[in-house]
Amino acid sequence: MAELIVRAPDGTKISSESYGQGRPLVIVSGAMFARERWLSVIPLFASERDPYVIDRRGRGRSGDTQPYAPEREIEDIVAVIERIGEPLDLLGHSSGAILALQVAARAPAQLERVIAYEPPIFFKAEDSIVQDLPERLDALLAAGKREAAVETFFREGPRMSDQEIQSLKAAPFWPQLVATLGHTVPYDSRVQRSFKGERSELESIRVPTLMLVGSASSPRMQSGARTIAERLSHAQIAELAEQQHMAHVTAPALFAATVNGFLSAAAS
Repeated sequence: MAELIVRAPDGTKISSESYGQGRPLVIVSGAMFARERWLSVIPLFASERDPYVIDRRGRGRSGDTQPYAPEREIEDIVAVIERIGEPLDLLGHSSGAILALQVAARAPAQLERVIAYEPPIFFKAEDSIVQDLPERLDALLAAGKREAAVETFFREGPRMSDQEIQSLKAAPFWPQLVATLGHTVPYDSRVQRSFKGERSELESIRVPTLMLVGSASSPRMQSGARTIAERLSHAQIAELAEQQHMAHVTAPALFAATVNGFLSAAAS
């Protein structure tokens, strides 16, 4: 394991951890997801490639320069890609998948393939997040109501039920999750709001792309991901059997085999 540190264009320190040898695979996490949550699947990648897991700004050992804007996160990832300086692949989960698509639209010279796992982009009004969600999350955090901000995000973003939220709150990792990542929920809501999945936003993405969807994910989540894949010029869809939105945690062997299979086939 080795740390890679880059400076984003605005001067923010961005930290990544490298875990293997071979072709680099840059990984961008979704909301409320720390780098450590990838550790179960990392060894299944590292035998064939070199995973770099980015601490998105505001997380782990990365900085958190204000004011926040999704554009800064795109610049962060491009800075990591440019520093690695060799052909690589990019994997994004959830809001991290949105960022991965936005990076791919800029066509960095080193980027050759993209894997996007259920980017939360919705094309029906009833599926979309309320537009003022980031500002309401900001207000809760400013009032010192960090836990309420996280609950609100889970309720209105991924639309977790009250029962699911209560189960999550009962987990031993909940206090640390709120303490270390609670302030980032407005960031992910802004990432989601910043990207509509319009053809004009996708037309410059020319690299082979794999869209991952969980077969047990909600129709709301699957529909948006499949629509994005249909709008990309070089995309295919892979369904993760019996999985929802976190197969890299719940079924790491299946997840890694699917990603490795795509990367190996695309390279041949």
